Parts: sequence; C-alpha cells; structure tokens
Amino acid sequence: MSQASSRPYALKAGEGPTYNYGIDFTVKAGEVGSGPRVAVVEYTTRTGEEPPDHTHGTEDEMLEGDLAFRCGEETFELAAGGFIFLPRNIEHGYRIRGEREVKLLVITVPAEENAEGGWGGFVADLETQGQRRGNPDRST
Repeated sequence: MSQASSRPYALKAGEGPTYNYGIDFTVKAGEVGSGPRVAVVEYTTRTGEEPPDHTHGTEDEMLEGDLAFRCGEETFELAAGGFIFLPRNIEHGYRIRGEREVKLLVITVPAEENAEGGWGGFVADLETQGQRRGNPDRST
C-alpha cells in the first residue's frame, strides 16, 4: 500500500489482526504492503515466554510495560505504563517479575532509510507466517 493510498483508521482495545506466533500478537500497524515504516504490536505475555536476548540491526524499538529490561550494560526497572527506548545494534532483553501477565505495546521504527521489516522482519513475519485469528482486515 503506497502512502498515497493509506487511509486513517481507529481500533478499539483488543482490535486488530491477531496472529499466533508462539503467543498471540495483535498488529495495530503492520509492515506488509506498506514498505518500511513504523510498526505497532500489542501482546500479553507471562513468565517463561520472554524472548532470548537479541539485537535489531535495522530499527529502534520502543516498549511500554511493567518489566525489567537490559540494554547493553544498562538495566531499567519499569512499572506499569513505563516506557523504554532501545536503540538499534545494542543487545537487549527483558524479564517478567513475578507470575502475573504483562501487557506490552511495542513500536519499531526503521532506523535506516532503506530498512525493511521491524524487529529484523519479525512484524512482517507475524503477518505472513503467523496463524491469523479473527479481527477484520482494516485495509478495506
């Protein structure tokens, strides 16, 4: 979808195409068909579902949530509603404190003009390889 053909849209809480890719991810703003741009994903996760430490080579990542983060040599303890900016090319990861569910809002922004895919292609992978569940496609 070219920028000229993009249309505004609004999503209620819990709305958006939802894909199972190990856990359920709801894509609020995707990458497929839009070229490199911001991607927004919402999901709920639990202790034991944390991804391994990783690095994004082509985009910056911003998260909102109640977690303990590590980015490079620094650590950050966030409470619910807290925000963290994770620059590209720095290894990072998080851990969930306790046994409660944690809701995350993740935003990735291409850091290079010709970058493709958020999280090194993860958001595009969700949209093309994940098992789609419910919620209508907002492009119509």
